[in-house]
Amino acid sequence: MERILYLNCLSGISGDMFLGAMIDLLGDDGALDAALKGLRLGNYEIAVSRERRRGITGVRVSVKFDSESHHGRNLNDIVKIIEGSSLSDFVKSKAQEAFTRLAEVEGKIHGVSLESIHFHEVGGIDSIVDIVGAFTLLERLEVNRIVSSPVNVGSGFVNCAHGLLPVPAPATAELLKDVPVFSLGEPMERTTPTGALLLKMLASAFGPLPLGVLKKVGYGAGERESSLPNVLQAILLEGEAPLQ
Repeated sequence: MERILYLNCLSGISGDMFLGAMIDLLGDDGALDAALKGLRLGNYEIAVSRERRRGITGVRVSVKFDSESHHGRNLNDIVKIIEGSSLSDFVKSKAQEAFTRLAEVEGKIHGVSLESIHFHEVGGIDSIVDIVGAFTLLERLEVNRIVSSPVNVGSGFVNCAHGLLPVPAPATAELLKDVPVFSLGEPMERTTPTGALLLKMLASAFGPLPLGVLKKVGYGAGERESSLPNVLQAILLEGEAPLQ
């Protein structure tokens, strides 16, 4: 049997929403803490709670850390952290690929070399946890392929290290090339660069829910309430494996 993960991005996707949905599917609130024990990242704490968004209860994941630990890192800094961990080879490889892609995107946007890139928000502890945690939980979930709906990117403006930027932020827009997108709901950032990166790396197709037997549904709650239920819905299906 083939295990298929379907991501319903009606309200967009962020790293923390993805983690919440995976934790909900696994049914283990301690899954992320356990998975990241081998990541030497300084002092941080993962908070997992259940919060309602327009009547839907989802898992909310937030990362608390010392302000001194939250600073811009370059690609080499992050690679050293990942390589020095006791994570699996799969997670190490995918996490390094993810941050390399981010560095390439930031370099293209700002017109600088990879060595000059400092990730600012994405180099913070929370985003390292988001990316490494995503691949760690996915490895545990053991899915064969991932399909996504079209992606709600939001609208309006977002504050970041470079000032006020239009939504989708430049990095998000660059990462979502060749992905079907739309904008729905009040002005806000609904898809973050980290969410866009995970989606582009993981999804093999974009479209409606594929045929399969529905086994589990998980919800990852976004940071704030909105006119739409601000959750990422993750559906685990089982279907016949395609013929080779």
